[in-house]
Parts: sequence; structure tokens; C-alpha cells
Amino acid sequence: MNSKDNRRFSVTGMTCAACSARVERAVAAVPGVAECSVSLLTNEMSVAGNATDEAIVAAVEKAGYGAMPQGRQVESQKSKVESQRSKVESQAAGLRGRLIASLALLAILMYATMGHMMLGWPLPRWFTQPEPNHVAMGLAQLLLSGAVLVLNQRFFTSGFRAALRGAPNMDTLVALGAGAAYAWSVAVLFLMTRAQVLGGTAAAEAWMGQYYFESAAMIVTLISVGKLLEERAKGRTTSALAALVRLAPKTAAVIRDSREVQIPAAQVRVGDLFLVRRGMSIPVDGVVEEGEGAVDESMLTGESVPVAKAPGAAVSAATTNLSGFMRCRATRVGEDTTLAQIVRLMRDAAATKAPIARLADRAAAIFVPAILLIAIVTLGVWLIAGAAPGFALARAISVLVVSCPCALGLATPVAIMVGCGVGARRGILFKNAAALEAAGRAEIVVLDKTGTVTTGKLDDISGAVVADAPRPEAAEAIRDLRGMGLRVMLLSGDKEDTAKAIAGAVGIDDVIAGVLPDGKHGVVEDLKKRGRVAMVGDGVNDAPALAAADLGLAIGAGTDVAIDAAGAVLVHSRLTDVPAALRLGHATLRNIRENLFWAFFYNALLIPLAAGAFYPLFGWKMHPDLGALAMSLSSFCVVANALRLNLAKLGDAQPEQRKEATMSEEKKNDKRVLAVQGMMCAHCEAHVRKALEAVPGVASATADHEKGVAEVVLSAPVDDAALVAAVKAAGYEAAPIL
Repeated sequence: MNSKDNRRFSVTGMTCAACSARVERAVAAVPGVAECSVSLLTNEMSVAGNATDEAIVAAVEKAGYGAMPQGRQVESQKSKVESQRSKVESQAAGLRGRLIASLALLAILMYATMGHMMLGWPLPRWFTQPEPNHVAMGLAQLLLSGAVLVLNQRFFTSGFRAALRGAPNMDTLVALGAGAAYAWSVAVLFLMTRAQVLGGTAAAEAWMGQYYFESAAMIVTLISVGKLLEERAKGRTTSALAALVRLAPKTAAVIRDSREVQIPAAQVRVGDLFLVRRGMSIPVDGVVEEGEGAVDESMLTGESVPVAKAPGAAVSAATTNLSGFMRCRATRVGEDTTLAQIVRLMRDAAATKAPIARLADRAAAIFVPAILLIAIVTLGVWLIAGAAPGFALARAISVLVVSCPCALGLATPVAIMVGCGVGARRGILFKNAAALEAAGRAEIVVLDKTGTVTTGKLDDISGAVVADAPRPEAAEAIRDLRGMGLRVMLLSGDKEDTAKAIAGAVGIDDVIAGVLPDGKHGVVEDLKKRGRVAMVGDGVNDAPALAAADLGLAIGAGTDVAIDAAGAVLVHSRLTDVPAALRLGHATLRNIRENLFWAFFYNALLIPLAAGAFYPLFGWKMHPDLGALAMSLSSFCVVANALRLNLAKLGDAQPEQRKEATMSEEKKNDKRVLAVQGMMCAHCEAHVRKALEAVPGVASATADHEKGVAEVVLSAPVDDAALVAAVKAAGYEAAPIL
């Protein structure tokens, strides 16, 4: 694929799932478009194929919406997100202003209607003396409700424009419901004036109960309340992405022409030498050439413990140097930095759709026309049944305003966005929504051996098994996976006895050994016939298997080929993140199902209730105001439920870091220094090191024949006498240095 094969576009004008479905259909019909996915949550569209940007934009505009291609550089992403954030905040401020004014007018209107008519609250004498002036009361209601409708005219302009294009949306339902209530009330007002002329006050009063002015105003006001709540909740779902984008440093201190200059971070080039002082953010990815520092990488990796950096160590953009001074050489800049890749992965995931969303998409595509048909049938049936026109109209209006296509459209993307954000904070990056869903459906976990279950480094064990040792956390990860009810298998190209030895050490029963690189793909394909497969690997030879699996999980320290082939990346290269990723997938999938159930159950229950289906048997009916309130809260409930994913328990995130922290609190006991006599060369150092590391409780040891010392790091209390005895047994003299 070339660079134009997978692009993102910003889409404007969408208000509900019916809109996103229409945009999707319009773009999918463009010649050259292989795949199109539209996100109602982020108002973004992802397009795969070789169609031109102009053709795609034209298709969106023809469908009645707007579209603009997006750039991929970090700075453009940052400015775009900030610009979008500013626009959203401006729109929210405008919505709040209109809502406050609407609520004030609605309060007066409700006082004049329900307060006076039902509770007997007093009105100005002009309305009641010398006798009730019902026409004047109707005119007041007309003006107050009309003002509320004008304040919320966007529902009418958007709704009727969409209807005229043959693509009715949620705004169309709201506009028709509120408009019908208002138009009916105006007609009743005219009938009241005639009754006043012919029959006086008593005749006019008979029409007072036919007004729906307050319902028209209440509908648009309550829907606006729901929209405001929904937008605020949606903003929280994208907070993780916005926070990442804001991390990008704005400036960098680089060496140009042998002197230090401050330049925008976007202008740093590969090969530039940049300086990082204490408290500074690292502007781009690079390698330390001089100096040392302790870098806080928690923003990108979730690791709470600062990472020591020395010459040769890699540093990442947006991380912070907590102490020391470093000179670094830029290796990756702009869209190639770790930060940019993480942001891109999260945005790609948000702009794609999970397979589970297909049912909701199909329903959303026909939802609004179906609701319009149901409302018309409801009106006709009640009129044919002999109901009063006002009663029949109220049932039809209730159907229009209670139905909520937005809940269907948001059920999946909000859960995907929150789930991806939770994963990113843990160092688990899902490339698309399908990968996150696949994590929740995995039944078989296939683990590559070298570099995945093992360290990939040959160690001298007990001075004898040179062998590739298991990762320290491997056994814990396998226990966790098996505890989740998953079948765990080891896949290796090594001999069977070697592979089984490693498998036995970490608790894996199923082993497939002696598999050539091109055979791993076939093994995964065969296993997929028995269940959904998650493949974990790190090497070039794992790439075909990672791509073939239902979910490929690439170890973050692995090769670029493996990372590109996988559906998710484990940034920390930590095997315990495999069960965490699958557990997150389970939680997200469960949340999506809950959202979809709510969206379908809500509409399936309340639409018949609004239509009056239960009225003949139980006398149940829904007032249009209650329908509007229910609709306004439906989408908010879906988004709020998705936010619960932030509380998902993924397992032990940082066991190694906590162990290090515990050891650091016992500094008096964790390190010993010995004076050693008799060491002459590197071989002597190796003998002393092995002798000390063989002592129970010794985590690691180093020796320096030039300085005549050995340093020991302990994992448990050890007597000095045991250390001295071990060195003497190796043929050297030793004494503790206090």
C-alpha cells in the first residue's frame, strides 16, 4: 500500500448514528474505496483504498455533510486536536447559553400552564379579571414556546435539511415532534378564538386542555440538556488521547554551528544533537551520547519508577528528565517518534469499527425512516380507533421524541475509545477496534519461545543448561492466562526436548516444537479451526503467524516487522501484559454488549409504550415531555457506562517496579562491598562473580580486578561471613568494606 491507502478525514454535520451510516454508504460507493469506517464519537472517517481525496470529500458533501483530509504529523495532530477542543468548548459554551435561556423561558411557561391550571397558582390580573382571558393565555404560551424554539432552531434547520436530502436523522425526529406539537397548538389557539366569539369564555376554556405549547418547548430543551451531558461525557472518553497529544514538547535546545539554540521541536532533524537538562521534556526520540539522567517515562509507558539513562540508552519524546544532564542524538522525529506512533494508533483505533458494531450499524441505517413510519401508523391507528385528535397526535409525537438512534451509534465507539485509553496507560496499544474485540474473544494463546517466553539471551547457568532462560515474569503470566480459562501453547523452532524444558519451567503443557519459520503461519491457521487464536511474538519469523492469528500481540522490544504485522503492541515487552490485554478485551467486549443491549432494549420497550400499545390493557401512556427526557438521557447512559472501563482490573501492572521499590527502602541491607585480593584479569572477575552469585540471597554481583573490589546486590539478608567464605572457596582473599 502507498501512503494514500489508509487516510483519515474530519467529518462535520453528523448528529446521530443515521448520519454516520449515510456518510459510510456514500463513501463506500466511491470507485477505488476498499473500506470506510465513520466514528460518530470522534467525527472522523477512516478510508482505505486508492480513491482521491477530492472524490471522497465530494461524496461526503453530496450526502449533505462536510469532510476534510487530516495530516499525520505530530504538530498537525496537536494543533488539530487543540483546535477541535477549542471548537467543542465554544460550541458547548453556546449550548449552555441557549440552554440557560431556554430553561428560564420554560420555567415561566410551565408556571403559566401547569402551575396555574393544575395547581391554581395566580396569574397577573390582566389574564384573569374581570373573567379568565383564555385567548390571552394561549397567546402568551405561543410567544414563550416560540422563543424557546427559536433558541433551539438548529434542530429544525439540521433536521429538515436532512429530510429534504432524503436522509432523515435524529434532529429530524426532534424537529417533527416539537414542530407538530407547536403547529397543533397554534391551530387550537385559532379554534379557541372562534369559540370565544361564538360561545364566550366557557366555550374557549374547553380548548385549554388541547394545548401542547409547553411540550414543544420542553422537548427541545430536554434534548439540549441530554446533548450537553452527552458531549461532556464524550469529552472524557477522549481525554487519554488529548492528554497524549498535549505531551508533545514545543521547543528543543539543539547544537547548531557549535552553539546552543532554541528551536521549535517540529524543526529538529534526524542526527541533530540536542540537550536535556533537569526538568526538561525530551523533544524527540534519540540516543544518549554524553551524560546521565533519570527519566520519567510514565506518560508513555505507565512505569512509575524513573528509568536511569546513560550513554547508549534510548530516550523518547515527551518524557521528562528528572535529574542529571544529557546530550542526545536525534534518531526519530515528527511522525516517527514513539509519541506520534502511540497517538496515531489510538486515533486509528478510534476511527475504526469493531465487527460487533455491524448489527447496530444496520439498525441505525434504517432506524429513523422506520420511526417516522411508526409515528404515522400510530397517528392513523388511533384516529381510526376513534381517539381524540389531540390524544392521537400526542402518541405520535411521543414516538418521535422517545426514539434514540444515537444510543445505537455510540454503543461501540465510546467503549472502544475508553478501552484503548486504558490500554495505552498500561502500555498496551491496540491498532484498531477489531483487535480490541479479538482480545475479548481469544480462546487459545500461542506463545513464541525465543524472545517472548524467554529473554532471548544465552546465560551460563550454574557454570554448566548455556541456555536461553525464561523471562522472570513468564510463569506468573502463564498462570494468569490459564486461570482465565485459556489454552496456552508454546511454539518454537527449537528441538522438542529444549522447548519442553522451557515449557515445563513456566507451566505450559502444550508444546509445538521443531517448526520452521514458514511453518508457524500454518500452525496458527490450523489452530484457528479449534478456536480464536491470540499469537504473541517478537521476531521476523513470527510476522506471518502474527498476521494470521485472530489477534497478533507483538512484544514492544521486537522487530519492526513483527510490530507492523500485529494487531496490538506490548510497549513494556512484559509477558504479564498479555493476560492484561486479553482481560481488557473481555471487559471492553462486555461493556459493548451492555451498551448494545441498553440501546436495543430502550427503544424496543419505550417506542411501543410511547405509541400507546399498552394503553388499552393497562392505561399506560407516555407524555411527550417524558419521551424527550428519556431520549436525552439514553445516550448519556451509554457513554457513562463506557467510562466504567476506567475502573477495569487488569492484574498486576508493575510487580518488578514494586519489588525494586521495596528493596530501595532497605538500602542498608541490599548492597555489600568486599575488598578482594588476588584478582589479576577478567577471568578472575568472572570466578569471583559466579562464586558470589551462587550464595543464596544474592541477586547479582560485579567484580573489578583493577580496583580490587566486588559489589553484591542482595534479594534477602546474607551474612558477610558467607560472602567472604564464597570468595575464599574460589581461591581469593576477601574482607567486607563497611
